[in-house]
Amino acid sequence: MKLSVLINNFNYGQFLRPCIDSVLSQNYPDFEVVVVDDGSTDDSRVILASYGTRIRSVLKENGGQASSFNAGFDAASGDILFLLDADDAFLPGKLARIAEIYDRNEIDWCFDRVTTKEDDQPPGELQVTLFDKRDTLRKGGFPSLPVPTSGLSFRRALLSQILPMSVATDVVLSDNYIKFAAAYLGRGAIIETPLTFQRIHASNRYTGTSRAKTLRPRIMIATGLELARRYDGLQALGKSLVAGGIAQTTSLLKLRSEARNTVAGGPFGQDAAIEVALMAARKRLGNILRGGQS
Repeated sequence: MKLSVLINNFNYGQFLRPCIDSVLSQNYPDFEVVVVDDGSTDDSRVILASYGTRIRSVLKENGGQASSFNAGFDAASGDILFLLDADDAFLPGKLARIAEIYDRNEIDWCFDRVTTKEDDQPPGELQVTLFDKRDTLRKGGFPSLPVPTSGLSFRRALLSQILPMSVATDVVLSDNYIKFAAAYLGRGAIIETPLTFQRIHASNRYTGTSRAKTLRPRIMIATGLELARRYDGLQALGKSLVAGGIAQTTSLLKLRSEARNTVAGGPFGQDAAIEVALMAARKRLGNILRGGQS
């Protein structure tokens, strides 16, 4: 069984080498490393060139994380595909241990939890929970999938039903969409003991940043719309995600308006633009649920 590790990178040159090395040092006998560079302007491409034929580099114009997922999938040849952000790293032995879980169980995906402590060692024993919430998802329920991009892996047959995904230049439609789609399409496993290091740093685009508060509702709305559009069985979940994103955005708008009124009054042009976008999202979801054009 061949494994492919798809690393997505954009201007993370300072973290790129330890990320790649954490994969190349794995003890599994048959794997490839595919690094998609999404138009970096730092020294990332010089670093990639230094690895020669040990990795496969895909150099593209900047198009956002989703476009990197799509490009990496197109370039990969493995039976099992792993996603990895270029600022994160795999703990020693991860590939072999997850390959064994795929071998032992009839699963379509496997997500492992992450640690934010760089010096953590891989656990001696793994706590594995088999996961099948397809009925819950069809009914609009929200299964708990608290695993970021770098802890995700999939069988090729499953991921081919998810990718290519719609693209955006910002972090709007990414791992949340992939996780919900995977849990709807197949049976999986969650490894409760971390096998991945997630780096928290000042350059994070989402995790642990102040942008998360404003990005979260946008991600929810975009994810809900795309899930409802693409999968008939996920229209209830899509509707719930859009409603939740709208509620969060409305709450943020209210707080922003109250703050502006308190401080100086002033124009509400940006708030009005967001309101128009929310109205468009409601209309688009209604069209999807009625079977019309999105």
